[in-house]
Amino acid sequence: MEDYSDPSYFKSIEKYGYLQRYKGVVPQQNGNWGAQIYTNNQRIWLGTFKSEIDAATAYDRASMKLRSSDAPRNFPWTKLTQQEAKFQSHYNMEAILAMIKDGSYQSKFGDFQRQMNENESDHNNLNPQKRICGYSCRLLFQKELTPSDVGKLNRLVIPKKYAVRYFPSVPEESEGFANDEVNLTFYDPQKRLWKFRYCYWKSSQSFVFTRGWNLFVKDKKLMAKDKITFYYHENLEVPNLGFWVIDTCLCTSGIGASLKLGMDIDDEEESLKDQKMDDEVIEVSNVKTKGFKLFGVNIIE
Repeated sequence: MEDYSDPSYFKSIEKYGYLQRYKGVVPQQNGNWGAQIYTNNQRIWLGTFKSEIDAATAYDRASMKLRSSDAPRNFPWTKLTQQEAKFQSHYNMEAILAMIKDGSYQSKFGDFQRQMNENESDHNNLNPQKRICGYSCRLLFQKELTPSDVGKLNRLVIPKKYAVRYFPSVPEESEGFANDEVNLTFYDPQKRLWKFRYCYWKSSQSFVFTRGWNLFVKDKKLMAKDKITFYYHENLEVPNLGFWVIDTCLCTSGIGASLKLGMDIDDEEESLKDQKMDDEVIEVSNVKTKGFKLFGVNIIE
């Protein structure tokens, strides 16, 4: 990596009898290492450093500001140096050289990195849809199961406002007959496929999952007060090509819980002909999460 056009290369041999391993670095008689750079036929002294590596790094930092990005360096470009380029873009040449000389460069660059990370974190929290592998994952809603949801009735009541908002429409005159039903398929976090019959019971004015729900309850060992959460994975390249995901959270043991949601509960009363019950539903817009994984992907950090 020697630059024979750099006068410091030959001066170091003449003065110290030392062949440079790093550009712009010269040994000092006290055991330290000096760093210097030439630009426009002028020598700029960058300071004295305790290690040869530190001096070589100082040269690269000055070169980044004073010379083109493809100029010879001591160390190759990395993601870190790409961040340094962004950092340096906020300062003029005199300010960068002053930071290198007075030793404040590293601390100010560290502050810049922390600010960048905080800004990215804030952006992610404000943007709940994470674009991963061509898909965005969106939380729909969460429901606390009632005793009748996991009982012998073999049906799950979907609160009307979420049924209308997120699931396909079913004929209002439906009484649950086969020609009026809609079949919905869901994946669980283990990538197993579940199919539920979805219909509207006019007699109780309820949107429900029926056939297939009892098998899901038994397989997941669901009980009253456990929670189920619904998501939708949308294909960003092909409209209307996506899939639903259903997840469970067992309130007693925590087995199977893949996320922890806040406790802001929105109680919605569902009026049924044969019973009255409260469905506790959590709206995604009011959820505060610490982060969770779905299919091995971080959805919210």
